[in-house]
Amino acid sequence: MKGDILVLSEHKGEDIDNITYELLTKGREIADISGVKLLALVLGENTDSAAKTLSAMGVVDNVLVVNHQALNDRNTETYCNAISQVVKEFNPGVFLLGYTFLGMEIGPWISARMNVSLVSNCVDLEISDGVTTVTRPMHNGTLHVKCHLPEESLHVVSFQKGALNRQAEWKTAISSAISPVSVDIDEAALKSRVIGLVEAVGEVDITKSEIIVSAGRGIGDKANLKLLQDLADVLGGTVAGSRAVVDMGWLPLERQVGISAKTVTPKVYLACGISGASHHVAGMGDSDTIIAINKDPNAPIFNVAHYGIVGDVLEILPVITEEARNTMR
Repeated sequence: MKGDILVLSEHKGEDIDNITYELLTKGREIADISGVKLLALVLGENTDSAAKTLSAMGVVDNVLVVNHQALNDRNTETYCNAISQVVKEFNPGVFLLGYTFLGMEIGPWISARMNVSLVSNCVDLEISDGVTTVTRPMHNGTLHVKCHLPEESLHVVSFQKGALNRQAEWKTAISSAISPVSVDIDEAALKSRVIGLVEAVGEVDITKSEIIVSAGRGIGDKANLKLLQDLADVLGGTVAGSRAVVDMGWLPLERQVGISAKTVTPKVYLACGISGASHHVAGMGDSDTIIAINKDPNAPIFNVAHYGIVGDVLEILPVITEEARNTMR
């Protein structure tokens, strides 16, 4: 691989999103194999806390910081203007970012603006015999394809949240360098403007739930949601669902888990009749414990589940509920 590895940090204030740690873990692995540097890019206004957090990890060779008030409203156009200038200055070989709301906008934009390749929604990146290969799902995760990346140009690669391992601790405690980077942002020339940020409000905020019992198309009928609600009531949890369930009107939008809806990180996520399409996994892959129930032993959800039960969810749920009820008496 030619050129360093650049990772885009996603953060809100001083809180670093887990996708950033996953990307840095993979980036460090590939940088060590290739003999190149790992760079982290922090964008925004008042980014000192986020930059210091990444520096203190001791995993990044250099934390690049673009601190500009125009980046405060998270306008994608402004982000891309800044990122393209950083990429031109530091000339990385690979630019890694999350396949998140932000990454889904930035990836194609940077690819088109800089006339470089984009491979999105990936689950792995590896180097063998000098060849860089990325793996991405197809057909709702039922197949995976491997793509070779030629060395002659920059590649933009985005990853599903939860697809990569995050290293818990690093051997070194040496802080990385923090390097301010200046960019030219002409706010008057922007073609788009953010006029406000609106927080989604609903009956229940599933992002705060520690236990989620989630429904997929495999539960068969809206009436069967009662089985999930019974279990959720016993466990003190919340019922949520996949996009298919919400599209059919079985649950309201605020209960949808997935990349186009809510990202959840409960202690326990029970996937009931959910196939495990990539856009759903991206919204729950960081759950502490994932339990999947599905008739299909080859369902992609079992690739991310810590525990799997192959069988009819309508028969299994009442048994689990009764056992849980007896245990808690």
